[in-house]
Amino acid sequence: MEAKNMVEIRGFLQLDAFLRKIQGKMPLVLELNEPITGKALAERLDIPIDEIEVIFVNGFVQDLDYIINPGDRMAFLPPGCPGPYRLALGFYGKNQDNPANFKRKGRD
Repeated sequence: MEAKNMVEIRGFLQLDAFLRKIQGKMPLVLELNEPITGKALAERLDIPIDEIEVIFVNGFVQDLDYIINPGDRMAFLPPGCPGPYRLALGFYGKNQDNPANFKRKGRD
């Protein structure tokens, strides 16, 4: 990715196939002239919010309200990642208000 006003977007699992339909290859490179939340970017790409548990931005796990800036690299991760990986990747407790997220015991 060369231009500073572009964002590099990837998807994991079924979201990879969804994004490949948009562009035909990965990563999807999209012009982004101003910061945008992960949720707003998903809506812009017509990705259903309940299909996303967390996002990765520049290698770090974030919730859907995290701000993505032009020049960032990001990925959408759907629900379903096995337990040990959830802890290792750092998203076990992220985005608990998202209905697609795995719920910790003792939570509604």
